[in-house]
Amino acid sequence: MNTELNFRTSYDFAPLPERIIDVFNEWEKEGKLGFMELPGDSELLAETLRLVDTVRGYADRMIVCGIGGSSLGLRALLSAFSKILDEKARVIVADSPDSVIISSLTRCMNPDRTSVTVITKSGGTAETLSVFLSLYRWIAESANGEKGITVITDPEKGDLRRLVCDRKWLSLPVPASVGGRFSVLSPVGLFPAAFAGTDVKALLQGAQAVAADFREKGTTSLAAVIAAGFVSNFSRYPVHVFFPYNDRLFDTALWFSQLWAESLGKNMDLSGRPTVTGQTPLACRGPADQHSLVQLFMEGPSDKTVTILTTPPDRNAPQIPGGFEEYPSLAYLSGLTPDELRTAEASATGRAFEENGIPVSYLEMKKLDERTLGELIMSLEIATVLVGLALDINPLDQPGVERGKILTYAALNRPGYEV
Repeated sequence: MNTELNFRTSYDFAPLPERIIDVFNEWEKEGKLGFMELPGDSELLAETLRLVDTVRGYADRMIVCGIGGSSLGLRALLSAFSKILDEKARVIVADSPDSVIISSLTRCMNPDRTSVTVITKSGGTAETLSVFLSLYRWIAESANGEKGITVITDPEKGDLRRLVCDRKWLSLPVPASVGGRFSVLSPVGLFPAAFAGTDVKALLQGAQAVAADFREKGTTSLAAVIAAGFVSNFSRYPVHVFFPYNDRLFDTALWFSQLWAESLGKNMDLSGRPTVTGQTPLACRGPADQHSLVQLFMEGPSDKTVTILTTPPDRNAPQIPGGFEEYPSLAYLSGLTPDELRTAEASATGRAFEENGIPVSYLEMKKLDERTLGELIMSLEIATVLVGLALDINPLDQPGVERGKILTYAALNRPGYEV
């Protein structure tokens, strides 16, 4: 595979057993791993891009109502490629039922030039629907009326799908075999990201290359090697620090945190026997968290493994100017670029961790573009499933989330949820 993504470690580890690859392949044949098919689904991509063109005909900006798997992957795409500090970002993610935030959106944005996109696979996510309902009249009474609403949900089930049929709203499907935390390469992430200007075709090309590499090489593929490295530290180190040294990738670390936690925190194995399995992910910002958390990592409990994610310096970045030669703490920075400082700190922090006996994995992106991010996303999705299978748990379900939902519905007197 000709990849823009490299993986290396400070520690030794064994390859995954072939039987884990066999189980993964069997699950894919059974249709359980729908995320593997997304990069090659040209019809779904074409449908998504056609709808983007339609919405661009009347909207300059978009509000996305979603939460968890319906927002974290999208945030990762938007953060990586949107304009920095753009006060008029084309896509705003509203993933919290916060009346102050909702009021500020309706006060500051023009409904006549805004699209509202509601994303929930089940069609019944309370937080998402509360934000959407709070925006409904605002958008429905605009110049475009209900044409300003787009729904991304299950292709057949749920109240939102019923509304799409009843009200003729614009819509895209979340494929039934794609779970929420694995859905960033579906319309969940691609539709708003394409509206914002992200090259989603390149994103899918990168993901497709990783999927093809895995199918061809198995245990020696990029994704399987990442999985083997990660699982080797899983039981010994209960905290997995994911440390991107690029602020544009911090939301990618938050996306990974959900992927890792929800997939691998389980109390039952694949045979239904009780177990306790999990590794707590911790998203960090490099270099900022060197000044807040690294002290704990270095001298606190020896319970952490660290993954450092890096991008190369921008060769065209302006150099730090001089003029303070008589002040040593300023003078040595002259002629460098901020990126060179950041890159040096990533290397130095990794080396310090290694010297302290902390196992470090390095994910190195040769460039920060859509194709390489697609490679990273698919590599981590495949690796997460492989780690789950190696641990003999189901990495696709999330039963521990459901009890809280039921109690919330009961507290709000939703019919059918009395407890």
